[in-house]
Amino acid sequence: MGFVEDFSAKLGLKDSKQLLLLAGGAALVGVVLFAKTSKATAAKSAAKDGVDLSSKEGVLQMLTEMSKSQVQSRKQLRELATEVKNNSLSLSQTCQRYKEMKVVDPLDKYGLSMVEFDRMLAQHEADAAVQQAIIILMGSPPGGMASTEAGQELTMKKIIEIHSFMLQDVEKLAAQADKGSRDPRTLTFAAQAVVTGNTEAAFSVTPEDIESALLANHGALDANPEFSAINVKLQKAMAKLMGMA
Repeated sequence: MGFVEDFSAKLGLKDSKQLLLLAGGAALVGVVLFAKTSKATAAKSAAKDGVDLSSKEGVLQMLTEMSKSQVQSRKQLRELATEVKNNSLSLSQTCQRYKEMKVVDPLDKYGLSMVEFDRMLAQHEADAAVQQAIIILMGSPPGGMASTEAGQELTMKKIIEIHSFMLQDVEKLAAQADKGSRDPRTLTFAAQAVVTGNTEAAFSVTPEDIESALLANHGALDANPEFSAINVKLQKAMAKLMGMA
């Protein structure tokens, strides 16, 4: 288990986090990505930009940049999901739109993969400032996340039904011969948009509604074997989609 996943578990979000990702509400968009960037490249890039990512200050700067970028990427994801819903875009078409939208990833600036950045976070896991920055990045600001009325009305049964639908959708995408791209980041973002758009069309719920329901019920969901099984299958389906399984 990586530091981000371990920290999520401590917050009670162990199962919810990956599902929030697929619902389009995850803070760490691309948390399941494993870009093949060498440590040498990462070190060179960090030095070039005058940022020491081995220091607490450097890690905090990266987390701040990721939080700012997250606001924009979430907006772009919602826009793309709306296009999917309104125009019935295929995964291949959604990948093309993703490329046109030029979504910014701060990790690219420093030549880092999520795995490498996860290791950097682990070096400062006991630091209160780093912990708070991660909470904000994951979409849990101080005082808690605002709930939605529709999200609060979602029952356990409906939440599981929605995620069963999401699982089927991801499995269909993973089985497609022509996915439109081989790049893991492109595929992950596009898949999120497709699943989000299709889910919203089928259930009339927004990603914020689903996120609100997951956080409100995470304790019960964590103890629900059916929900846990769906979560595991979702992660496997995403891995297959990106050619990692």
